[in-house]
Amino acid sequence: MTLKALLVSLLLLIAQVTLPAAADTVPSSVLPSPTHRYNGFERPDAGIAYSLAEWERDGWYAPRGTGLAGRTLIDDSVPARSGEQSLRVLYPKGEIGARDSGVLAPFRLDPAREYHLSFWARFDEDFSWGTTSFGGKLGVGLAGGGACSGGRTCDGGNGFTSRMIWRRGGQAAVYYYHMDKQGTYGDHALLRVDGADVRYPRGEWVNIVQRLRVNTVTAGRADPNGEIEVFYNGESAALVTGLRFVDNDDLVDKAYFSTFFGGSTEGFAPTHDSYVWYDDLEVSTSRFDVCGAVGCL
Repeated sequence: MTLKALLVSLLLLIAQVTLPAAADTVPSSVLPSPTHRYNGFERPDAGIAYSLAEWERDGWYAPRGTGLAGRTLIDDSVPARSGEQSLRVLYPKGEIGARDSGVLAPFRLDPAREYHLSFWARFDEDFSWGTTSFGGKLGVGLAGGGACSGGRTCDGGNGFTSRMIWRRGGQAAVYYYHMDKQGTYGDHALLRVDGADVRYPRGEWVNIVQRLRVNTVTAGRADPNGEIEVFYNGESAALVTGLRFVDNDDLVDKAYFSTFFGGSTEGFAPTHDSYVWYDDLEVSTSRFDVCGAVGCL
């Protein structure tokens, strides 16, 4: 072998050792799943409403939205969970329901039988839990199909919802609509960690992770094997099994931003303007994409 050929061979060997692997050779286990979506609210600039158009610029699409233009703000006035900014949502004094309180937007997801969703929330230091009645929807939940909610009967063909709520004194629970709900409205399961009820604190960031798995369907009949699991600050806080959500082919297809005061009566309204900040919203079919689900808080 000539000296020139020897040098060429040596250079090729060095390149193989030192150059990074091509994208198509990276192990799939270290790549985010195609369904993975994240929002840290680092744009647009602080002081600007985070409208539906701004959500779309960041890759989140919904057919409609309520309250996004008038009751949200990209904010840098309080320490964010990460980065410099978070999303502030207003719940006006005396108002209930998504038309006049908080926000509502069903963001589209690629349909899948199971999703994991995580967000961080921070209640303001003077947050009002209500007036004479106490309860409201918090943050982003999971839904599918027709997103059965609002006192409707869930018949297996009109979808399902699963959202986080607060009750009196900030008591935390998961609130879900399914085919076998016990009353007019959804059922709920209290969040409990180490045997104690979880109560949302004011003035500090908390992490909530929800996993929802849709039941299978056999010969047109819903199998009772749907599940909802919730983690609070990295700790298991609720597990509901044996659920029937659908008797058709609906799957999880919405990250449902659904947060407002109520209840259906004015007694649920806050006694003064109240705020919740949100940060690090994350959703995926893989639990390894969602930090709060794998103990990396």
